[in-house]
Order: sequence, then structure tokens, then C-alpha cells
Amino acid sequence: MKYIIPLNNFKIDKALYKSFIDTNFLNSADLKLLKEKKRWHNNFNVSDDIKKSVGPISNHLKDVILILSLFPKYNIKVHADGAGTALNNTYNVSINIPIENCTEKTKTVFWDFPDERPIEYIHHEKLGTRQIVNQEQLERKQEYIFKDTAVLFRNEYPHSVENECDDLRLMLSWRFKPEYSWNQAFELCKHYGLT
Repeated sequence: MKYIIPLNNFKIDKALYKSFIDTNFLNSADLKLLKEKKRWHNNFNVSDDIKKSVGPISNHLKDVILILSLFPKYNIKVHADGAGTALNNTYNVSINIPIENCTEKTKTVFWDFPDERPIEYIHHEKLGTRQIVNQEQLERKQEYIFKDTAVLFRNEYPHSVENECDDLRLMLSWRFKPEYSWNQAFELCKHYGLT
């Protein structure tokens, strides 16, 4: 697959991950304030327990993990993740792990050009964002519904989220270090038996 690959052999310890979320995010954040500011993600240092739970692939991942909290009925416009505050800090691939309220009511949609030419960006280093060049020409290419399986996620590709869920959806997104490409991350996942 071009945008997302299920990691069927990635063991998800939901109790451990949920405890991590509760400790680092839900207990320390005012969700109402986050919702008002439309801030749906926060980075936290990865615990040793989580690193151990995933095995040696963790050596290729960043030292922080992103907690994604998608508020009920909240949609996310077309965007590309991974922009750092410098070009050498921009990542392209992550392992996304569904934790809670990941159902058919929420779809991740990948967008691409009709001719599938490479995506180009304007990188805004001071803002830590990247703008998709010719975004208005993108078309809907693939839908994915997160349920119980972790995935290799191609952050650099434009995607959006359509959400009809009545509950807060929680996921973890653990980014590969910036030096890893999509193909390299896929080969590592194969090497460690995660695919």
C-alpha cells in the first residue's frame, strides 16, 4: 500500500498505553480548553515500559510519542504531518496505534494528485508546518478505518479525518526518526516481524 500498512504482528498493550495517556495527558490537560483551542495532539516522552513493550523497533523511533485526541464529531482538514522547526527535523513515517473509540464512525482519508506525481511542500520552519503545493488539485484516493491494529502511517502524504463518533477517540502516533524514509521504515518493520 502506498499510504498505510497494517502491522498485524505489532502487539498492542492497551492497558499500558491507556495508562500512559491517562498519566501524561488526560489527567494533566483540561480537555475543554484543548477543544476550544482545537488542539488535538501533544507530545510526551516515551516511557521505558512502552519502549520495552514494542521491542527493538523503538531504537528507530523518536524519544517522544504523540497522543492524538480526536474530539467527538470533529473533522480534520487535508494536511500533511511531520513538519519540524527545521528541515532536518521533518519526519515522514510513524507507527499509529489505536487505543480507544476507534470505530467505523471515523475515517482517515488519503489524498493524492490524479497522476500521482510527487507531493511538493513549502516548508515554514518558524511555524513548524508545511504547506501542500497545489492542494486544490488533490483527489480522494484511499480511506482507512482504525480499529485494533497498529499501522505504518505515511505522514508526509496529505490526509484528512472524517469523524462521526460521539466519543473522544484516542490514538498514539510514534514517529520514526527524521532520517528514515517510508521504504526504510517498511523494511525495518518487516525485519522485526511486525508486518
